Amino acid sequence: MSNTEHLDAADTLCGYRKVQHAARRTLDEIVHFIAPGVSEIDLVRKCDELQRAAGVDDYWYRALPALVLAGEHTCLAISREAYVPESAPLKHHDVLTIDLNPAMNGYCGDLARTYFIEDGQVRRAPHRDEEFLAGAHAQASLHALLRRVATPDLRFDELYGMVKDAADRLECELLDYLGHSMQANMSALDFIAPKVTHTLGEVGLFTLEPQLRVKGGRHGFKHENIYFFAGGVLHEL
Repeated sequence: MSNTEHLDAADTLCGYRKVQHAARRTLDEIVHFIAPGVSEIDLVRKCDELQRAAGVDDYWYRALPALVLAGEHTCLAISREAYVPESAPLKHHDVLTIDLNPAMNGYCGDLARTYFIEDGQVRRAPHRDEEFLAGAHAQASLHALLRRVATPDLRFDELYGMVKDAADRLECELLDYLGHSMQANMSALDFIAPKVTHTLGEVGLFTLEPQLRVKGGRHGFKHENIYFFAGGVLHEL
């Protein structure tokens, strides 16, 4: 049975919604614990606590509760490097990304957001730092691009080319892969990458998660959602 056929079952889609809701709730609540002086290690532990409280029972990516990256650490490509959270405290002016990969009753979620600290104030969107503003704008632009161009017949490699070209126009460099399929067997993902010819409609659920850096900048930025088609229309999970 294909992923698309799985999504025809209301209870299956409901299972994915529940775990993604737990991730979204965690990333909403974690903002209350982000502050100068807190470390990546502290926030990984808190993300675990919040996800468990929301019903999460496992983590599908390397058994990690969260990938928390702060400061220049936000530029690390975790798909190619070991992840070791740092004990260094967040600064009065800083940026961090949090990427969650929870599982609940066999269903997997995936969600990432960027948080900005300006003058000691934690924000979901930046107010004045030019690099932060450019990074946030680029993320919003790439997800808006997906919503404009996505069709069930669009291939992964075609989407890769569109996103890469758009990132170049935004004067940003991509630091890691752009996204992947979501499925029961998360060890056999299809990636948004060159030569991957599966279509968005074939895989059922997929993510867009461009990790990028403004050219000449020091920080990475990440925003991830899961998307799917229903009736030929793209929806965010």
